[in-house]
Amino acid sequence: MREKLYAYLLDRPSGATARELLDLVFTQPGSDAEFGPRFLRGLLECDARFVCREPEGTWHARVHDALARPLSDTTFVVCDLETTGMGASAGASAACIIEIGAARVRAGRVIDEFAQLVNPGIWLPPFITRLTGIDGAMLADQPSIAQVWPRFVDFLGTDVLVAHNARFDLAFLNAAALAHSGRPLANPVLCTLKLARRLLPGVRRRGLDALASHFVLPLNDRHRALGDVRITVEVLFHLLELSAARGVTRLDQALDLQHHARDGRRFECPLPRDKVAALPAAPGIYHFYDAGGRLLYVGKAKNLRDRVSSYLSNATGHSNKTLDLIRHSHDVRVQATGSVLEAALEEAAAIRRQQPPYNKLGKHLPRIAFLKVSVADAYPRLSIARKVGVGKARYIGPFRGRDEAERVLGLLTRLFRLRTCSGRLQPASEVTPCLQGQIGACSAPCAARVSTEEYRRQVSDCLALLDGDSTAAEAELTRRRDAFADSLRYEAAAKTQRDLRLLHMLQRRQRILGWMAAEQHFLVLQPTADRRLVLGYVILGGRLALRERVSDEAQIEVLAARLRELWPHAARTRLVPDDVDGTTILAAWLRDRGETDGCVFRLDDASVPATQVAEWRAACVSLLVPAARGGADALQLPPAQPQCDRDDAQHPHLRAVRATAD
Repeated sequence: MREKLYAYLLDRPSGATARELLDLVFTQPGSDAEFGPRFLRGLLECDARFVCREPEGTWHARVHDALARPLSDTTFVVCDLETTGMGASAGASAACIIEIGAARVRAGRVIDEFAQLVNPGIWLPPFITRLTGIDGAMLADQPSIAQVWPRFVDFLGTDVLVAHNARFDLAFLNAAALAHSGRPLANPVLCTLKLARRLLPGVRRRGLDALASHFVLPLNDRHRALGDVRITVEVLFHLLELSAARGVTRLDQALDLQHHARDGRRFECPLPRDKVAALPAAPGIYHFYDAGGRLLYVGKAKNLRDRVSSYLSNATGHSNKTLDLIRHSHDVRVQATGSVLEAALEEAAAIRRQQPPYNKLGKHLPRIAFLKVSVADAYPRLSIARKVGVGKARYIGPFRGRDEAERVLGLLTRLFRLRTCSGRLQPASEVTPCLQGQIGACSAPCAARVSTEEYRRQVSDCLALLDGDSTAAEAELTRRRDAFADSLRYEAAAKTQRDLRLLHMLQRRQRILGWMAAEQHFLVLQPTADRRLVLGYVILGGRLALRERVSDEAQIEVLAARLRELWPHAARTRLVPDDVDGTTILAAWLRDRGETDGCVFRLDDASVPATQVAEWRAACVSLLVPAARGGADALQLPPAQPQCDRDDAQHPHLRAVRATAD
């Protein structure tokens, strides 16, 4: 138990509270305010490695005692390297260093400086010469790193090493230290990049150029070691002032601050970096697991390597929940899916099936909404729906979210004065209408102010607009706009002009997607990212009924056969919760897709004539790369989770409608 607490405190120079340590020891520390401190004293006071600082009530590893000194009394050595361009991730080597610059700083003053060119003994790439101005001729007569290293170590001494993006410089310095002394540097390290992330959350870019601009510093001798050191020194002075304003006045506190996340706790990511670096740069889903192998989270990604790598950095955009997930994630496993759409579907299926604790049901789904006209009601109403249902209703959409749907809802109610209230109406003249009825935005059928026939005409006019006849609506809005302008009501005229633009957007959306929302039977063929497979999705009755992978045009016949087999089961009385995810994801993809994202075919019945199958074949050929046609080199992906209906329902016939973006 003591070893666990000691290892924890070694990573925290400024120590930890009794509560933090008790959380490591007990699953539920309890609420006894006296027991915890008493327990820790009994456990740790007899061990000389631990010390408790009474004024703060924090426990520390005694090896950090020397770090508990004021920043004003601390000597820093600010360092910068120029290298041959080989990054630390490619294998940092002492032979890569071509220049070392350093400055000793204390109490806000530069005491001494160190600058030395180094002959790396290897070829210098031209882009390094263009960047730094250092060429091979300048290095030819310079000493090697073996000759320079003892002098630099003497200059550094035991002081605090400071660098901008210290991880990069430290990789090369430790490579040199291992090569020439057999052990890495033991100096405390302060990174001005990490400090800037903590102290300047409102600054988006925190490179040395960006920070110099933020603090209005001159950029002299940029990309030369000593020139960059002098800029970093000025940045350090500004950051130390900001630290003091936050109450960070000791070295141990500053060393801890650079590792803090936005929630105030130390940022830790146990994910193996080498495993993350080896992930494919392809669409797919990823699974995070804790130290015991328990699934914590499932996510989707357009690029698995980039997405998972984003969890390795202490970004200010991480929420508290995400930071907690990162601290508990010890392993990652991925599944390449071939497309972002397939990744979204696989993610939804995995979340519903496994219910990981860090996933919230529904949060992974895209923002989407429809407008619904309940044409089966005696007095049809306009409302907003999250999904397309079955039964007699007309749907408009999909929209990007509820806000956009509400804007269109307002437009239609202003144009056609349809009701938006819920419930069945029993019209009576003594009923007092709601505010919409009182201000004339609704024809108030509840108060019997409009006949059933007249209200039906209002509904018919609305449906005519949805069917493409916008002449009357556009003429009415134009008349209102001009009337407002003539009477000098410019604000009202501008609002009506916005309604006209909204009407045009609605027309485009209905022209592209209206038939899909209304009939809800269609086939999607989408290529994988490498165009070696075609992913087929069949939607019947507003439900994602079938997902197929097609490696060549011959398999289109199999798809048609499945369609004929499944069609009789397509008519179901209602959607069930398991249907919602796939339908929502497909609708969002149809809303946002580009012209090269695939083909959409309309399905009319189960006959599937040969002419339509031929169109599918032609589409499949156009979506596959030449080498993949015939299936010989088809990409091997893991089998998709079955997504067909539980009563195995679907596949129809099509009058090929290729929906292109307007």
